[in-house]
Amino acid sequence: MTTFYPSLQDRPSSGGLSLGGHMMVLIGAILLPILCLVAIIAWDYGHAVRRTIEAERLDVANNIRMMIDREIDRTVGFLDGISESPGLRGNNPEIVNRVMGMARGRGFAAITLYGLDGRPMMATTELSPAVMPQAVGLAEIKAGRPYFVSSLIPTGEKPGLYFVSVPIRDRGEMIGMLTGGLSTARLQGVLAESGLRKGWTSSIVDRNGILLARGTDAQIYVGLEAQQPMADAARGKEMSGLFDELNRGGMQIKNSFERSATSGWVAGVGVPTEIVEAPLRRTALFMTAIGGILTVASLLFGFLVASHLSRAIRRMGLAAAAIASGDMVRMPESNITELRDVSHSIEVTGEVARRDRRAKKP
Repeated sequence: MTTFYPSLQDRPSSGGLSLGGHMMVLIGAILLPILCLVAIIAWDYGHAVRRTIEAERLDVANNIRMMIDREIDRTVGFLDGISESPGLRGNNPEIVNRVMGMARGRGFAAITLYGLDGRPMMATTELSPAVMPQAVGLAEIKAGRPYFVSSLIPTGEKPGLYFVSVPIRDRGEMIGMLTGGLSTARLQGVLAESGLRKGWTSSIVDRNGILLARGTDAQIYVGLEAQQPMADAARGKEMSGLFDELNRGGMQIKNSFERSATSGWVAGVGVPTEIVEAPLRRTALFMTAIGGILTVASLLFGFLVASHLSRAIRRMGLAAAAIASGDMVRMPESNITELRDVSHSIEVTGEVARRDRRAKKP
């Protein structure tokens, strides 16, 4: 008679972990190192993105510096060219008008020629008393410098002008200084071409810490003193540097600056801390979510597999107990090779035991 014993009660074993517990431990042993490795990779990736943003910020600051140098070099070249005109040195009205027309076409607001004694020999427009020969570099030009770039100087044109000065020579001998005043508006074009990303800030600050150009709200802030860290950097001697500041809008900014060798001005580029830190946080949150989902899925899968194995083993145990009692029992079928082998072994053992008992009967 073939019987099966579904009515036998499971008897929980005492001590140790169940098959499901061992399965969870095994999954944890495999999954935890993988999750740790993924976390390390994600952390490194987030830091790499942040370093990329910081490197791009330095590149933009360096781009602005190079464009400032290029702009000054062009201005110096133009002034050197017109300083060779005898008619300009002689204050010939026709030549002066022609030169001023060319100068205005290049953005100059004023052209002035000073003698070595500081007296104006020619001026295309009346300037503010603040535009003194010493303020526009007469002493430096007399000392032999090939050009001089001033800081922002208050004039009748708000917020003021910056001046580029070059020496005037006659037969190789210095006889005066030619200076040209330019609007800060032309420097806004430098910032526009620098490759700034959306949300970044930029500025050009003169040697006194005064804003010459600003990426946003230039009409409000140009001519005012820059934020304290930037103003300190502009008044210092460092050629480049990094600092953090709280901008005028109350946002935490990570700044970098580069100093122009031709003008002494500094180009500053700021990136909101939120933008710099966002890749790291975004990656961390993403990997945490993925890790959590994978962990839950792995534990659920492990639980289902362990439950399936546990049920199969329990049914096999019940059948084995019945066989030990001398009954003929149909072993439960399983799609697991090892359990099928065990079932076959138990069936063979049960058949041998039954033959032995029959042989022993009188």
